[in-house]
Amino acid sequence: MASKLVRTIKSKFGINAPRLLVRTHIPWPLRMIAIGVLVAAGLMLGQWVFETGLRLAGFEKSQAQLQLAELTSRVKLLEQENAELQAEKMRISQQIEIEQTTHKDLAKSLQTLQEESAILREDNAFFRNLLSPDQGPGPVSIYHFKVERNPVLAGEYRYRLLLLKSGKREQEFVGSVQFLVTGDQAGKRVAYALPEAAPGKPQAINVSFKYYQRLEGAFQLPAGLAPKSIQIRVFEAGNTQPKWTKTVNL
Repeated sequence: MASKLVRTIKSKFGINAPRLLVRTHIPWPLRMIAIGVLVAAGLMLGQWVFETGLRLAGFEKSQAQLQLAELTSRVKLLEQENAELQAEKMRISQQIEIEQTTHKDLAKSLQTLQEESAILREDNAFFRNLLSPDQGPGPVSIYHFKVERNPVLAGEYRYRLLLLKSGKREQEFVGSVQFLVTGDQAGKRVAYALPEAAPGKPQAINVSFKYYQRLEGAFQLPAGLAPKSIQIRVFEAGNTQPKWTKTVNL
C-alpha cells in the first residue's frame, strides 16, 4: 500500500511527471474588442478592394451619383411634359366633341329648316293651284307622294299621298288608287300590287273628290321581298289601265 502511494507521488512530481504549460489570462472584453477591430479592418479592406476594382473598371461612385441625379431630373421633366400633353389632349378632345355636337345640331337644324321650307313651298304651290281660275276640265295630278319604312315592324311601309284636281272642279273625280311594288325575291325580279284583300288578290283604294284628297296608311310587303321601287297608280272609274302614275325608289 505504501509502495503504491510512493509510485503515485513519483509519477506526478518526478522526472517523468507531465509538463505544466502556463498561459497569460486575457479578459473577455479585451478579446471582444480585438475581434471587433479585426472585423472592421477586414470590412474596410474589402471596401477598399471593391472601390479599387470599380475604379480600375472605369466606374466612379461620384460620377454614377451625378448621372443618377441627371436621370432622375430628366424623368421628372418627362413626367411633367407627359402630364401637360395629357391635359392638352383632353382639352382638344373636349373641344372636338363640342364642335362635333355643334355641327350635328346645326346639320339637324338645317335639315329641319330645309324640310319646313320644302313643305311651305309645296303648300304655297298647292294653294295657288287650288285657287287658280278654272280653265276647263283639268286632270288629276299626284301632287305629293312619300313612302317611309317602319323602323319597328319589318316589311311594313307607311305612305302619304295627296291628289289634286286642276281646272274646272264642278264635277267630282271618281276613281281608285293602287300601289305597284317592284323588287327581288328568291333571286327573281317580281312585282306585287298592293294593298291586298287577301294573298294574291289586290284591292284598290277608292277615291272621290272635287278639289283634293289626302291618303295616309300602311301596307305590308310579302316575306322575303327586297323592294326596289314603288309606283302609285291612279285609275279613273271604268278604266282598267292607270291614267296617272308616279314612281319612287326605295
